[in-house]
Amino acid sequence: MKNNAIEQWIDRVSTELQANPSSDDNRAGKTALNDRPKTSSKMFRTIDGEFGSSEETLTPTRVKAELSKATPKVVFLPQTADPGSNATRDLLGFLTSNDDTPWDGDNDKIKKISAATSLCAAELRSEGSWVMDVVRPLLDLAIEDLPLESWSVQTESVGAKYLPRYTAKDTFNRKIDLVVGLPMQHWKTEYERAGINDLGRDLSHVDHPHTGCRLLGLGVEVKGPDGSLIEAQVQLAVWMAGLVSWGFANRTSHNNRECVLPPMMGCTVVGEDWKLYIVYGIAGPSSQLSEVRLWGPHSVLKGETTSEIDATILARRLRRVMQYISTSYAERLVSTITGT
Repeated sequence: MKNNAIEQWIDRVSTELQANPSSDDNRAGKTALNDRPKTSSKMFRTIDGEFGSSEETLTPTRVKAELSKATPKVVFLPQTADPGSNATRDLLGFLTSNDDTPWDGDNDKIKKISAATSLCAAELRSEGSWVMDVVRPLLDLAIEDLPLESWSVQTESVGAKYLPRYTAKDTFNRKIDLVVGLPMQHWKTEYERAGINDLGRDLSHVDHPHTGCRLLGLGVEVKGPDGSLIEAQVQLAVWMAGLVSWGFANRTSHNNRECVLPPMMGCTVVGEDWKLYIVYGIAGPSSQLSEVRLWGPHSVLKGETTSEIDATILARRLRRVMQYISTSYAERLVSTITGT
């Protein structure tokens, strides 16, 4: 009789078709992936048993529950819960405070984004249209003159060593749509301090020659209006857990004390509805990463792009997120991984 089968989780492709990894990747502990209809709201895993393979359907709700038992644990904290972190509370206070210099963004771009929202909804356009015509333009509007850029990562995987695991060998693996990161041209000195020219140096958790060598801040997962919020949360949670795991793995010490990672930001977009989460890691007794928490979504941070007024309010909130990423977040992240 064979031992219990190794469960290999199958990532439902939401924005692109993806081929299965090689058998060598599977032996290394990577998840085997199969193509799935983009409109499906279910996730799958295969069970290879003595009498062949069978397939079990997993709802996003079940996968979300399974993440709370992964290594590290990946959990959502409701907005009413105490996050147990002064840094996260301070960040929420910053995000909900008014900017000293009022910012409304380009009104013509706001109108275009609102109009694109209406068109995508009325014509039942694909998730990709929402990404290109609504979400990324709004992110770029909020960035404006700040030293940040948005990048598409729809086809980019998280490195296996940074993924949460459900067995000793096998990992949860999900992709997201967009990230906001620090472009090289604006942060050359910081990248040199971080060791961008060092052979084998990971500057993020993404397994890609560009994004894997860039410092990342905000992760965004997008669904169409008929998409599942819980599924979007699962995809975001796994991806953000990888980023936190990378941060913990690359922490340095300063004055004999472990440097503390700054809280990170995550976002889910389902149609016109935007929700924001504050993401941070909890160290266990040995100072290793024990738990990744996504605090939210917060009602005070949610927004819509349905009308020009709604889109303007959301753009202001996103502007605060970008201000945080380009200032204290970037400074603390570089300090954490360099010890300076």
